[in-house]
Amino acid sequence: MTDKEEAERIMAKYHRDFGTFSQNATRKEYRFVLRYVAGEAHRKQREIAGLSNDVDTNKD
Repeated sequence: MTDKEEAERIMAKYHRDFGTFSQNATRKEYRFVLRYVAGEAHRKQREIAGLSNDVDTNKD
């Protein structure tokens, strides 16, 4: 199962309600979902800025 699928499964468990999720999720579930969301936000910012993880922009 991919990280996205796992995060979706966890959020579906709490009916995609962040309030319920933050109160009732296990520590492991909470950290996993927040880490996934932060990683996706970081990826999207780099994409918008024209940066890429697999391209070295500091070449001489």
